[in-house]
Amino acid sequence: MFVIRLANGEEVQGGDSDGLEINQETGVLTVSRVDGFEEITTHYSPMAWLSVTHRKKGTGVRPSLISSAR
Repeated sequence: MFVIRLANGEEVQGGDSDGLEINQETGVLTVSRVDGFEEITTHYSPMAWLSVTHRKKGTGVRPSLISSAR
């Protein structure tokens, strides 16, 4: 799940099945969605977005795994 706040005040929300990537060199955000039989890809330039909130489920690491890895 993610929320992109755009400079014009709009918000773009993505669900668990939507893809979000950021180009580390250019700052361009890429959002990919599947709509029926089509994949829709939208690119947002760094001038277009103010903030991005990205949440992933199940990415936490248990403390017991950290201590055993050391």
